[in-house]
Amino acid sequence: MVIWVKDKELDAFLPIIPEDMRGRVKSGEWFCLGGLAEPKEAPSQSPDERVAAGVLLFSSEEGISYGEDRVPMIELHWLYVTEGYRQEGIANELMQELSDILEDNPAEGIICDIPLGSEYDLIEDFFSSWGFSFEVTELNEMTITKEDCRREISPENREEALKLASGPARNIDLVSVSELSEEQFKKSIRAMKEEERSGYYDRLPEDRDAYAGDMSYAVVHNGEVSSMALFERLENGNLHMVMLGTLSKRGAKELLTLLRFCAGYYHLNYPEEATVRFSLGIERSRNLAVHLFPDKEPERVRRGYFF
Repeated sequence: MVIWVKDKELDAFLPIIPEDMRGRVKSGEWFCLGGLAEPKEAPSQSPDERVAAGVLLFSSEEGISYGEDRVPMIELHWLYVTEGYRQEGIANELMQELSDILEDNPAEGIICDIPLGSEYDLIEDFFSSWGFSFEVTELNEMTITKEDCRREISPENREEALKLASGPARNIDLVSVSELSEEQFKKSIRAMKEEERSGYYDRLPEDRDAYAGDMSYAVVHNGEVSSMALFERLENGNLHMVMLGTLSKRGAKELLTLLRFCAGYYHLNYPEEATVRFSLGIERSRNLAVHLFPDKEPERVRRGYFF
């Protein structure tokens, strides 16, 4: 049995949703389908008493690149069935519900990304049986660790980053977004959304408190924000850089300063196991990240398409 998981049912499904995805489900950014099954250990006499046995997370994206075009697509983010309920058709029931949703949705198809490791081959086989076709593609994502900072930031850049991040030596033009007024922050993020005409930043909230204030910084000249780096703090303690934008003609230099500062702050203040995921949908931010971490490559996945 498949249900649309709403607020009152969500707690039962949270244990089978990865921690870094829970926030997007709770906020309504991602939708959740749940698979219910009869308990195995103590079968119920009532058909209404069922347990959370599987889950499928998806979102409806207005523009995803397909070839040279951008088309509306449903993006499948997570499909999972608990171990004791596998091989019972729950995954197929969840996929059938998603397929039915597609029929009444303006989206042209469904996409999903599967990591390249051989341990994920079975899930690719499953999606292929549903008619997905796959190709290896490079994501606009890069995950940075403490070891990456130690290994890949050159000595002169590391010294600059750590000096910036130490606090008292911070450049006076670097301001935490939490120090900006709400009006100033909204004005700045709206201007950067308009500047980036692809719509890549359109979904970002305009509430400054939605971002990690210790990592999210702006460059301010004469009271006006000219560049910004915004990070979200995930439930598992990791970070996600969601914007690296500028309105300045000297933007590349400012953005590199921001990246170095954030790398230094992360290196000094976050636990060893914490990671930072960069979203690099803008060509300039991608180039700067690759410049700062020259041995780090954007992630590659098997991308599946279903039409």
